[in-house]
Amino acid sequence: MATSRSKADTGRGGRNKAPISTDDANRSPRNEGAADNPSGNITCLQMMLDSVKNEICQKIDSLSTDLRSEIVTVRSDVKGWLEPLQQMVESNTSTIKELERSSSDHSDRITELENLISTLNDRLTHLDAKCEDLEGSRRNNIRLVGLPEGSEGSRPTEYVAQLLQEVLQLRDKPLLDRAHRTLRDKPKKGQPPRPLVVRVHYFHVRTEILQRAAELSPLNYDGKRLSVFADYTTAVAKKRSAFRDVKRVLHSCPGVRFGLLFPAVLRITTADGVSHKFVEPSVALDFIRKNVKSTETVGNDT
Repeated sequence: MATSRSKADTGRGGRNKAPISTDDANRSPRNEGAADNPSGNITCLQMMLDSVKNEICQKIDSLSTDLRSEIVTVRSDVKGWLEPLQQMVESNTSTIKELERSSSDHSDRITELENLISTLNDRLTHLDAKCEDLEGSRRNNIRLVGLPEGSEGSRPTEYVAQLLQEVLQLRDKPLLDRAHRTLRDKPKKGQPPRPLVVRVHYFHVRTEILQRAAELSPLNYDGKRLSVFADYTTAVAKKRSAFRDVKRVLHSCPGVRFGLLFPAVLRITTADGVSHKFVEPSVALDFIRKNVKSTETVGNDT
């Protein structure tokens, strides 16, 4: 009987009671109250937001402090770099101003020097012209070499005129402007005498004297050998002497006439009567080699 009742109870209980779920077990009266109280949830969220806000503000404050510190450090470093740069700029500015002032002064001085150089060039041109005139005046001069020192006495011009007439067998006594020894020191005993520089008044008379001296060479006077030369400047004499070998070759060319014009121009007249002028000895030798027959080998003279 008892057994059958229990089974019957069990059968009824199985039909009337459902199983309890986990969610139903967890749903306590307190949780159900919280879900039913939204104001509490807002307060909790507000507290969480305030906490996050405070943390963010603290982070921002910390970063701001670090940035301020770094900015101060960078500013200090930049200031340390800028100060020497500023000093350098000021120094360069001062130097540039000095250079500009010096440049202005130098420009003025250069202008003055240019004007001075222009003036000096004009004077030099004028002096060159006068020198040419003076050198040209020497064309009337001759040099008398070999006359003993002191033989001309106190009146050398008259003495030399008389001497030239006798030695060169001139018809008339030449008119001389002056005669004097060269300006070098008086020679000692045993040394050769100084040449006499003689200025002939007329150029054609000077030419006649030189021609007669060449025709009657060698000249003798009171047992002394004399020589008469044209008086040239050192530069002109050097140019004329450069034609010495050319003239030697021309002496061996039959039918050819030649002469050395002033200051140093060689004139060659060939057998056909054509004249040629040369200022360079090498060019004259080339002309002789190609156009003039000589008894010497011109190639050996070059």
